[in-house]
Amino acid sequence: MANTRSSKLSVRLKPEIKRKLSKIAKDSGRSANFLISDAVESYVMDQERIMAEVRQGEAQIESGHYVPQKAMKAWLLSWGTDHELPPPSCACGKEHNDEDLCRCKLSGLRWPDGGLGKFANT
Repeated sequence: MANTRSSKLSVRLKPEIKRKLSKIAKDSGRSANFLISDAVESYVMDQERIMAEVRQGEAQIESGHYVPQKAMKAWLLSWGTDHELPPPSCACGKEHNDEDLCRCKLSGLRWPDGGLGKFANT
């Protein structure tokens, strides 16, 4: 069984935020501690996911798998015009779909929750 014990942490809140938190806690039937813990947990998970996505993007760029900014801008600016351009290609010259994007050079990228990212190699 995983260790589910919590540790204490002191948090300083502005008086206005503390009042609002107390009202939300009362209205929701939850404790302020529960709400703070839940908010911090969500924030940490979001930050881990964002950092994993940044690392993944950096790995794609380093391996030559990206869409050049000039090509992306031209494509986006063509939307809604009589001369809409096809979607731009990867800088590597190969065609990729969402499931296999740059699979040839990316490996070992995993999401913080242990799952596989959309573009991670398995």
